[in-house]
Amino acid sequence: MKINDTVYLMKVQDNPISHPCSYIHPCIHNLYMIVTIFVPMIDIISLTKIYKKREKGIFSRKKKILALDHIDLHMNKREVFGLIGPNGAGKTTLIKILSTLVIPDEGTATINGYDLLTQESKIKELLGVVTGEYARSLYWRLTGKENLEFFSDLYDMERKVAKERIEELLEFFGLADWANELVMKYSTGMKHKLALARALLTDPPILLLDEPTTGIDPKSSYDIRKFVRGTLKDKTILWTSHNLFEIEQVCDRVAMIHKGRIMMQGDPGELKASYQSYIKLRVELTSQASGLFSDLEGAAMENEYVFEVLCTDLTATIQEIDDILRERHLKVKNIQTLTPSLEDLFIGKMEEEHEPS
Repeated sequence: MKINDTVYLMKVQDNPISHPCSYIHPCIHNLYMIVTIFVPMIDIISLTKIYKKREKGIFSRKKKILALDHIDLHMNKREVFGLIGPNGAGKTTLIKILSTLVIPDEGTATINGYDLLTQESKIKELLGVVTGEYARSLYWRLTGKENLEFFSDLYDMERKVAKERIEELLEFFGLADWANELVMKYSTGMKHKLALARALLTDPPILLLDEPTTGIDPKSSYDIRKFVRGTLKDKTILWTSHNLFEIEQVCDRVAMIHKGRIMMQGDPGELKASYQSYIKLRVELTSQASGLFSDLEGAAMENEYVFEVLCTDLTATIQEIDDILRERHLKVKNIQTLTPSLEDLFIGKMEEEHEPS
């Protein structure tokens, strides 16, 4: 069965009276139910994007930068899917392609069965987008309410419906008292919330959130995470970030992207289980040791007395630590083995990528 067949069944099932055959055989209905379970809400197939950047110099040539390298991802209905990676990994490029702002060089994607390259207008109706460049999506010389009214007109919303929706969103995000203030007077957290309110104006089934908590205070960040897991639980959400703590808190499944390639994917528990070879040591010393373990692979100082090490060979790592301690006549106050977090595993995988082959 093709994607188009699935869309056809969806349309017939949603509105059987409008179809010439008003009766749907039970077998067809059961087939529809089976198909829709397994068809992803967002299906990304071998998506590739290459940017060209001119190098410096008189006889400079355009350098090719592979932003996305034949990636495949599948996101289910009502799923919060996390995409994590360092800056420049390809997260924002993917968001721009899915939101039809950038055309891929190879590959394609379907969103709720609609083809990214040929059914752009249908896809736009399904999406709400919040980019990391949220400041560009708001007009700072307009009030918060005027911003939402402006975008509701762009979305061709009925005036009465838009008015009720705007009041509802401003109240929900705690912006009602600031509705008639210029956006330039808003705090960073308030601007983030207004950008999210703008994305939710038409109540779209799919949200693309590109680093939605960047630059905001912990309380606002917590509020947005709680909102996503609670109020938005019936939506399909792609959440990109380089903050692995929030990804672990919010997402049902996670993919790690680096240099335009998907390194691994699965739910957070599966990813941890697949990297059980990693062990995390937490060592507390009786005296200060600032910078002493900077050359120890996988080590990071928590403070002047405590450092942590992510390793795969526990015996060899402990021996190396012991050699350093003996040389400096330092003593250990406490040592613990810990379960690595998702962030630890990502760092470990990044270090593997940088190891010379």
